[in-house]
Amino acid sequence: MKNKHIVLGLLASASLVGCGGSSDSGSSKSGSFVGDGIYLNSSDFAVMIVDSTRTENPLAVGDFANDSVYFVDSATTTGNTMVTKGITVSDSTVTVSLSEQEMTATFTDSQVTLTAVIDDANLIYSMDKTAASLPLAQIVGTHTNPDDGSTWTINADGSFTVNGICTISGTLQRNGDYFNVNATATACASSSFNGAYTGAFLTVKYNGTDYIAGLLGNETSLMWGHAPKS
Repeated sequence: MKNKHIVLGLLASASLVGCGGSSDSGSSKSGSFVGDGIYLNSSDFAVMIVDSTRTENPLAVGDFANDSVYFVDSATTTGNTMVTKGITVSDSTVTVSLSEQEMTATFTDSQVTLTAVIDDANLIYSMDKTAASLPLAQIVGTHTNPDDGSTWTINADGSFTVNGICTISGTLQRNGDYFNVNATATACASSSFNGAYTGAFLTVKYNGTDYIAGLLGNETSLMWGHAPKS
């Protein structure tokens, strides 16, 4: 782990990366913004959550195929456009925060295109809008990621436990297309990841299979992951 400031997090493939510090400059909304929802790249396993009502991290990308994530600090929205400011980029080897980095997301009724130039490299994601996450009742049970052996147990009362590199216990509460999460991580492989987290769970259908994905983080650490629905 080489670089520094984690704003929020994800739980993907039971990987853990992290290191600290975040700031929130707030988000603003003008006009009738059309982009809120969940988006999926159907040819590659990448998802995007857009929620312009969030004052922190109103847009996040989980690129599970490439084991990388992008979280923005804040955003301004007008009509079919979201302009974000501040980003934390993480993959399996490095995490970087860029407080002045901007990205532009342009939306239609069915798609989003996200563009930026980061460290002299073009970043482009095109995704299709996808269905809202499944109801809680349809994801109750224990789900196992065959790649890493992590288990995701979700209960009818909204409580859950994820056992992987950490034991993560918490609660889900429906928020529009996804679920808000409050959780605590214990018994982590590195004790620096123990502690309280907030974030989101969502479901998407990829290649005919429903997946549960998690996005969790705090001011010092992030985690990201997914598991096929049993």
